[in-house]
Amino acid sequence: MKKDNKEFLLNDKELKKAYKKAKFFTIIRTIVIVILVTIPLYISFIKINTRVTYKIGTEYYNEIKKILEITKPHSYISQVNDIIGIFGASGQYTVSKELGYRSVELYDETSQYGLISGFVPKRILMYETRGSSMHNLDEWPISIDKSDNLKMIAFHPDIDYKEYKNDLALLNKVDADTLIEMTLSLDKKYKANEILEILPNINISELLIDGYTEEQIKKYKEEVSKNYSKSTFISESEFIRLGVSPMFRNDPIADVSERYEEMLNNLQSDYKSTFYKDKFNSIFNTLKSKDQLEGDAVDIIGVVVYGSSEELQLLKENPHIKASSVGIVT
Repeated sequence: MKKDNKEFLLNDKELKKAYKKAKFFTIIRTIVIVILVTIPLYISFIKINTRVTYKIGTEYYNEIKKILEITKPHSYISQVNDIIGIFGASGQYTVSKELGYRSVELYDETSQYGLISGFVPKRILMYETRGSSMHNLDEWPISIDKSDNLKMIAFHPDIDYKEYKNDLALLNKVDADTLIEMTLSLDKKYKANEILEILPNINISELLIDGYTEEQIKKYKEEVSKNYSKSTFISESEFIRLGVSPMFRNDPIADVSERYEEMLNNLQSDYKSTFYKDKFNSIFNTLKSKDQLEGDAVDIIGVVVYGSSEELQLLKENPHIKASSVGIVT
């Protein structure tokens, strides 16, 4: 009986040892199986997540690109720093502008898009500005963006303003090698083929279009009658602008027609942002009601030009220029 008990105890120890060994190998086998299954699933998830995020990001930045083409011609997204999350990303992008042969940073904006967060661009027109409406009534108000660039103003030829800004008179204070952007408000409405006749020797980057409704013009006129002379104008955020290329100087109608058609298409795009969708639809409908859906029919009330102070000073005595307002100085 004692011998049997001894053998039983021996067998029991061996069984426990065998059990522990089997359990260890079972755990190892389970871990290996989990790894072999999880790694391919993880890799597949990473691929799918990247593809989905890339697709959403492409739609997001394509919409911003179209908005920039309408609101700030010749500007572009110069840098993107986004961190990919789960089916989305967030980060920051930089908007720059081509001014002649130079590139100028305008502002940085946060980005956020994805299946969960959505991918509606922010109102990029409303980037941070410095300046105050409580300005000296004897001076024109100054509005500056985050990169210390002056924001331009314009004047509509159908409105009889009490006073017009004249930054051309200040150009003698600027260094000769400085590149300057300037808005010129014209004395009346012109067509594209007439612009070079009145502004023959200057670099033109944008045309300001008369896409304002009767209600807007009425509002501007009321502001002129009720407010101080240096507080009434069209701010840069209200410009309706069409970017032109260097080809404009050789064939203005062809260049304007091509770019204007692209602008009209962009105005009618199905934007995720309801703000821009409504704003751009309103502009398109106004242009349509004014029978301005062809490049050669567009009414131009101003231009954006650039050049050195010496080049721009040649415009001082031009009778077709009603007002002038400096923008980027670099």
